[in-house]
Amino acid sequence: MNLTVDVETAGPVRTLTLAGELDHGGAPHLQQALDDAYTCGCRQLIIDLTGLSFCDSTGISVLLGARRVMAARRGDLALAGVNARVERIFRLIGLAEAFPTYATAEQARAAITPA
Repeated sequence: MNLTVDVETAGPVRTLTLAGELDHGGAPHLQQALDDAYTCGCRQLIIDLTGLSFCDSTGISVLLGARRVMAARRGDLALAGVNARVERIFRLIGLAEAFPTYATAEQARAAITPA
């Protein structure tokens, strides 16, 4: 299965909703969406993993790269909809606390949107 990335911008927050597999084949699609967000100056970013069925080391590298870029910009990056399979991978490799996570994109948006 390929990866699809749907992009939604609501005010200052850009949400990237992933569906499919975030692996060697799918990672470039996410990276392109992230590059587009960086180019337009996005500082609040949510990556919604609700539809993600698989994530390998390539996908994790892209997520960590996004974390670095957003931290350098003094922006916010949150993950939403992290399923049990992806959460287990994050725990196994020591990334469970690396990203703020929320059950839904709406909860993440409420948490990171500037007042």
